[in-house]
Amino acid sequence: MNNIYTLLLLCVLSLSTALAQKEGATSNAPISSLQLSDTRTQEKRINFLLEVAQAYVNEQDNLAAIDAYERILDIDPTHPQARYIVTHIYINARQYRKAEALLLELIGERPEDFTLLNNLAWMYATAKDPSIRDGQKAIKLAHKAMVIAPTDHHVWSTLSEAYYVSGDYEKAYRDVTHMARLATRFGKDITEQSVKDYNEQISKCKRAMDTADAMNDGDAE
Repeated sequence: MNNIYTLLLLCVLSLSTALAQKEGATSNAPISSLQLSDTRTQEKRINFLLEVAQAYVNEQDNLAAIDAYERILDIDPTHPQARYIVTHIYINARQYRKAEALLLELIGERPEDFTLLNNLAWMYATAKDPSIRDGQKAIKLAHKAMVIAPTDHHVWSTLSEAYYVSGDYEKAYRDVTHMARLATRFGKDITEQSVKDYNEQISKCKRAMDTADAMNDGDAE
């Protein structure tokens, strides 16, 4: 499957180059017509690359998907869909610096988009790279997202994880239980896997809080 999409990708790029050369050679055509033709060619290339990228995402081939999305951004650096989706794939591929830079750029453009704030907070809270993981940054961003979207359970899950990685297990458990109530009341995208993940998060926070309480009681004695 990967070979097929790679071959298709090479074909479309070769075709696009040939079209561009042909259009450039038509010197008698009006400039506006050439620009319109070039725009349509770019749109076709982008649409093709979006399909290729999605195919790689479905196959969980993060590196190939990143390559396809970055090719789109070479054509159109402002492409909204490619910029947003590739941040998720950067995080999955542990290319955290790229994800951080692009998310900060997007947040600068759309500071009221709580999903961007939440995604960056989640990355800071869960990054496998200790140089990226930062509980305090995660808490700050998750709080901003929570103010904008106080009933979104994803935000409360992130806030809980941020407190957990910061060692504040009581707040982590408090927020994850609140998340569960919100998910039950407002959640529309709850899958079986989501339920499993949330239950694991609740159990993790409860164990950590109980262990911390037991250690504090032992110290007091």
